[in-house]
Amino acid sequence: MSENAFYSDRAGFGKTRVSETISAEVWAGLTALIQQRINDGSLARAFPLYACPDDPGRNTVTGTDEEQFLRSLAAHVPDLIEPPAASYPGQDGKFAEIAFGRLSNQSHVAEPPRSPLDSDKLPDTATALDLIDFVGLHIDHPTHRLSHDWDFAHTHYCFQQHDSLYNAELTPGQNQLRRDVDLLFARNGIGYTVGDDMRIRRLGPPEVRPLISDFSPATGDSQLDNKLNDAMVRFLSRDPSARRDALEKLWDAFERLKTLELGGGPLKKSSASQPLTRAASGSEPFRELLENEFKALTGIGNDFTIRHHEHDKEDVPTDAAIDYLFVRLTSVISVVLRHTGRMAS
Repeated sequence: MSENAFYSDRAGFGKTRVSETISAEVWAGLTALIQQRINDGSLARAFPLYACPDDPGRNTVTGTDEEQFLRSLAAHVPDLIEPPAASYPGQDGKFAEIAFGRLSNQSHVAEPPRSPLDSDKLPDTATALDLIDFVGLHIDHPTHRLSHDWDFAHTHYCFQQHDSLYNAELTPGQNQLRRDVDLLFARNGIGYTVGDDMRIRRLGPPEVRPLISDFSPATGDSQLDNKLNDAMVRFLSRDPSARRDALEKLWDAFERLKTLELGGGPLKKSSASQPLTRAASGSEPFRELLENEFKALTGIGNDFTIRHHEHDKEDVPTDAAIDYLFVRLTSVISVVLRHTGRMAS
């Protein structure tokens, strides 16, 4: 199902994907998606339940061991679990049993901790996205289901043998999870997506998304290409500190770009002017515009804590300012590389 599955999206009334905060409605949708995967056996390969009475050797998977899944989830994404209060008997190692409802006598506990998949307990955005990363690592799709009525009605599940942690290709279950999460995010205007490595990544500002998705430098300078590609990857990180690193990487690449035409000449200024002339395609006013933009961006890199970090430099104040500067510099670099034949087609 694509993100254009709904009429409002096809008619152009869909939400722009700019929000970087998981709302209560989206969290409820995510927990419903994960619970569905628990129920339909998509998580049974990683967390198998062996409940067939006709198989004492425990070789037949009959579903997902939900308790095992929740325990592993709580261990890998601990912020989904509320810490035990002093009145809980968690001090003697039984907190997990309370959390998953295993203690028969809870009369002395006012309220047990909630399940990690409590749809009414909205976590912070990073924690909610960690949940998707965790499920993406372990999800699969049963290749075969067989109903079995011995003693009680249940289902036997079979899976293709592979290790999803190291398998280069995504499983059908992973692909379906990607589509479902992306649709949920698109319908609610969430600016994240699940990448082809099953990791959550940031979409970035709408105005730069096509620019970054088509950004494939082929400058003939491997160091420059690496700096540019590294900057693009870091910019799409959901970690704000990584995006600040991306800005610094991009400015480093910008300075190296100025020396591409240096050849045997001694001056960076002379080297930088040559790609500008070629990129202007004979238009002197456009060449002047590009030259002024190069000068302005050079000044920005020197005045803010981008290329230099002395005490007299100004910090880039906000994440929105980082986005703006990154988009601005990426745009002019892209124009120059494309117009000088240094961008892969």
